[in-house]
Amino acid sequence: MVDKDSGGFRAEQLRAWKRDHETMIGEVRQHGWSNSIELLRSGQMAPGLAREIIILFEDRRTFWASFDAEFPDRVRISLEGLRHDLTRLRRDCAAGSPLDIVVVALGQTIRHFFDSVERFDLTALRCDSGDPVWLAFESALRALRKSVGYQVSALADSFKFPLQGEFAAYLPQMSGVNGH
Repeated sequence: MVDKDSGGFRAEQLRAWKRDHETMIGEVRQHGWSNSIELLRSGQMAPGLAREIIILFEDRRTFWASFDAEFPDRVRISLEGLRHDLTRLRRDCAAGSPLDIVVVALGQTIRHFFDSVERFDLTALRCDSGDPVWLAFESALRALRKSVGYQVSALADSFKFPLQGEFAAYLPQMSGVNGH
């Protein structure tokens, strides 16, 4: 994206995008969800709840629609609904259980996305490859998709659930997910 843009980007902007992306990926790797996946694999949790969590993500176009088809405010609304749904499902998890930790980590990943785009007016923002605000939003959404992809893919793999639909079709584009 950066190399193909003839207008160029300021070094400060590129560093900020890199920092935001590294922070989000670091949260995914360091905040317990990977340890929880190992415990889930041992069969200590009911698969029905894990499947419900996976379905919530498969059903959200925010995680698979092409960037030029996205409306940032719709992304915001969808993610707010998803956080609400995760909170509702969390009520069925034992506090501190591996599945509870996975749900909390997914919520933190979404919250980090919101933190990274809070300075933007998402109601007015539209796809424009020449707009640095759009490019920053797109970068944050790309990082969110990758982080969620890693987490949901690992959760599905833990229970041997095949991922479905457009969400599953998007995953092969992310290196390292499900062996792709």
